[in-house]
Amino acid sequence: MGAWGTGLFDDDTTCDVRDSFIDYLDEGNTVEEATQYVLEEYLDEFDPEEDLEVMALVYIGLSAIQMEKNCLQDQVRKTAINLIEKGADLELWEDSDPKDYDERKKVLSEFKAKLINF
Repeated sequence: MGAWGTGLFDDDTTCDVRDSFIDYLDEGNTVEEATQYVLEEYLDEFDPEEDLEVMALVYIGLSAIQMEKNCLQDQVRKTAINLIEKGADLELWEDSDPKDYDERKKVLSEFKAKLINF
């Protein structure tokens, strides 16, 4: 998994989640089905307890694309907010440049505010 910036879709995982979700919708699946398929893909590969940072990226990507498509599911929104509040995603940034860490923290804080107010 690689990241090239601090934005919501500046890493492989969130981009893959976004693309998969859109593909599932394009195949004629409902939002609920597309969400379930995306989550199943990642739950099959990662342990949500041990790979919390990956699951944070999954839910951040999923909630961002659902918000963009105006179909944000409440459970996805709540889980993303919870993971952001836990700082799960920031674990990936702890060893990076402090400037990048602070910028990512700001991006997540702004996104959390959008999720809360959506």
